[in-house]
Amino acid sequence: MIELNKVIFAYKGTKSPALSDITAQIGNGLYLLAGENGAGKTTLLHVIGGLIHPQSGTSNIDTHPSFTNHPSEMGDVFLLEDYMKFPGKTIREFKKLHSRFYPNFSEEKFEENLKAFGQSGNEPMESHSLGNLKKAQLSYVLAMEVKVLLLDEPTNALDIEGRETLRKLITKNMCENQTIIVSTHTVTDLENLFDGAMIMQKSKLLFVGTEEDVAEKLAFEYSMHSDQDSLYSENIGGRYLNIYPCGGRDETRVDWKALYMGLHSDKSQCIISQLQK
Repeated sequence: MIELNKVIFAYKGTKSPALSDITAQIGNGLYLLAGENGAGKTTLLHVIGGLIHPQSGTSNIDTHPSFTNHPSEMGDVFLLEDYMKFPGKTIREFKKLHSRFYPNFSEEKFEENLKAFGQSGNEPMESHSLGNLKKAQLSYVLAMEVKVLLLDEPTNALDIEGRETLRKLITKNMCENQTIIVSTHTVTDLENLFDGAMIMQKSKLLFVGTEEDVAEKLAFEYSMHSDQDSLYSENIGGRYLNIYPCGGRDETRVDWKALYMGLHSDKSQCIISQLQK
């Protein structure tokens, strides 16, 4: 369980905070972290991952501060950043040096992940394309079996086949008592997999909750027309996706992209009010 309580963080020399009063509880499952550029997503991942300390408030993982330096707890969380460099000539060499600090690391999953991505693990990482480097890194981190895995733009540089492989591997590798948070601008890459979402705007957390939380309060329906009775309506390829309060409608699955767009529109407060009922 990740617990954030009134987290505030501002970078030196900036007028506005990167994180403003972030409070949330995130349980096990796969969570989407979405927001516009500069919303504070990467900063929030750094706080949860223990790379930076909140200037106010607390960030805990299973009641322990995220930024603890105790060896038994440092192995509970890992952040894979976009364009991150791993020391070592190959991913196998990196694994040999690094995995010893993560007691739940699965050699079997590592080998299966490499095979799924079409890699041996012996390819020099410095000569990898960005896409193949990301595949090697994902093969490793998905086998770590940490309590909290943070992925910042994991589909960046992946080709279509690589993105589909990642979808399958997340489903296959995810542990029952694990939380994976995926920060991404391309929600559709992992659609239908998310158990919940954290949606940010301008350093604030607009919404945090599970798919069940949303499905209990909102319905997502496609129509040939915009409906004035809807909370939010968006034209998608000639059809309208309307968001309604639940109640007597043929409900569809939660559309995270539509929810994101609605929360970033002038209908945001209407949707938030419905979610809070």
